[in-house]
Amino acid sequence: MTIRKIIFLLALLSCPVLAQYNLNYFINKAINSSPVVKDYANQYLINNLQTKLDEAQNTALQVYLTSNLLFSPYFNNNGVLFTPNPGPNAIGYDPSLTNGGLYSAQINFDKNIFNGGLLDALKSQRSIQGKSFENKSAEEKHNLEKQVTDQYLNTLQYYLLYDLSKNTEKNLSSQLNITGDLVEKGFAKASDYLQLKIELKTQSIDMQQTWQNYKSGLMQLYAMCGIKDTQIVAIDTVDLNMALSNQYSNFLIQFHLDSLNTAAQQNIFETKYQPQISLFFNAGLNAVEIDQMQRRFGMSAGINFSLPILDGGQRNITRQQSYISEQSLSDYKNFLAGNISSQRNNSAERIASLKNNLLDLNDQLGDYKKLIDLSESQLQSGNLSMVEYLTLLRNYIDLQKNKITTEINYQLEISNYNYWNW
Repeated sequence: MTIRKIIFLLALLSCPVLAQYNLNYFINKAINSSPVVKDYANQYLINNLQTKLDEAQNTALQVYLTSNLLFSPYFNNNGVLFTPNPGPNAIGYDPSLTNGGLYSAQINFDKNIFNGGLLDALKSQRSIQGKSFENKSAEEKHNLEKQVTDQYLNTLQYYLLYDLSKNTEKNLSSQLNITGDLVEKGFAKASDYLQLKIELKTQSIDMQQTWQNYKSGLMQLYAMCGIKDTQIVAIDTVDLNMALSNQYSNFLIQFHLDSLNTAAQQNIFETKYQPQISLFFNAGLNAVEIDQMQRRFGMSAGINFSLPILDGGQRNITRQQSYISEQSLSDYKNFLAGNISSQRNNSAERIASLKNNLLDLNDQLGDYKKLIDLSESQLQSGNLSMVEYLTLLRNYIDLQKNKITTEINYQLEISNYNYWNW
């Protein structure tokens, strides 16, 4: 098989690109597929339902049925088993405890009319918890954006290296054809042709390896985004911009919400020290004897009132616990705030350094490109050996690879800066 046929087959095998997607496509896929994001959305809905449940439990009218049937027989009572007035020789429970039995069937109505602000305290806590679920969901989306962006950029690096190898192979193939014609005409050495052929094969192997690395990176990106499709696609290049400086980090919002939740929990506990008033009403059967039971239907109504006086210092203890919890949250918050500032500043310095490196690399590549163009002319005219030409070419390729790596690192560092600048 000739070298040209080999090159043609390799080109067919290495270009199964069917579609093209950008970074936003994968980020949206990851967010829409994330079970964590979905769970926070469900927790938010559950919290809203809990607000309604709190209202139903603490303010709504409660209606329920009760029924009691109690038999308390007496023995050695002149043949009478059930009576609230047993004789002195009867054997059984004390009648003052049982009344000889209980036969009850009632419908009951209960209504809280004042519960010390418990419902308002619960509503406040549910509102804070709802905001907490929203904030946690936003933070999870932010984390996913960072993870997907980093994996996307690492995968893009393999694709760019593959594209570089493919273009290099194409140029070498063209140069090989020219050298082959020169060998046939006696203007070039057969050894030059052989060296160029070996270099072409090396680039073909490198192209296949970078393509495999790209496919592996793409499959990892698919898995991260919950994409089940295994289609090999091309991905667009990325040009991230540094986000504007954020004076107050969103990473610190959760500490504020946790502090509010601690205070809300304390408020709920302290509502029990307020007056508790409820109304009740019941109607139905309530008897202690079977005889005349049909005349024991009636009703009752009343008010329940309670107000704690002494509790052993529970209120003071829980206040101390809340204070300590808030101090811990403050310590964590201050530590994270310092870490965020440090991460952001370090990232900004690395971005500036990488940007300067890219400028230097572009200048070098411009000079090298001129040198390569000149060397190709000298090679064809016999004023430059193949060894010298290939040495220059390899250096040029290494410089291009260095630029690709630096560009990806530059984009990764912008991604890192934007993550901490959230």
